[in-house]
Amino acid sequence: MHEAPATAQTYAEAVLRRCDALAACSEEPGRITRRFATPALAQANALVTEWMRAAGMAVRHDAIGNLIGRYEAAAPGAPALLLGSHLDSVRDAGRYDGPLGVLAALAAVQQLHDAGACLPFVIELYAFADEEGVRYHTTYLGSRAAAGTFDTTSLARADADGVAMADAI
Repeated sequence: MHEAPATAQTYAEAVLRRCDALAACSEEPGRITRRFATPALAQANALVTEWMRAAGMAVRHDAIGNLIGRYEAAAPGAPALLLGSHLDSVRDAGRYDGPLGVLAALAAVQQLHDAGACLPFVIELYAFADEEGVRYHTTYLGSRAAAGTFDTTSLARADADGVAMADAI
C-alpha cells in the first residue's frame, strides 16, 4: 500500500501539531514560558532538532544557542536564504508567537525534502535563542549573534537569580 502524497493541508496540520508540542515545553505549568538558556528552551530545541533532521537538514547550534538547520542547494557553493524566528517566549505567551515562523519555514523545507527537490540556493533555518529578552532584559541576542553585532559585554549580565549569561549558556 502506498502512502498518499502530502498536501498543503497536511503540512499546515503538522505545523499546528508541532506548535502544540512546543507549547508543552514550558517553565510554568498551565502557561507557556520559555526563557533563554533554560531547560524548557532546550526541550523545545531538541524537538525542533528532530524535525529539522527529518526534513533532511544538517543541524547545529552556534555559540549563543541559536538552533540552525541547513538544507543544501542543488550545487555546492550556492548562496543561502535565511528563514526563521524564535523559540523563546515571554511569560504566559501565545503558542504561535515565534514558533510559527520557525515551523512554517520548516514545513516548506520538509515539502522540498519529501519531493526530493533542491533549490539553486541553500536554506538556513534559524530558531533564534533569545529574542524576547525576558531573562536578561536584553532583546535580539540570537539574531544579533547571527548578524555579527552581538555585544560580548552582555555575557556578564545576571538574571534575577544572579546567574550570569555566560554561565547559563
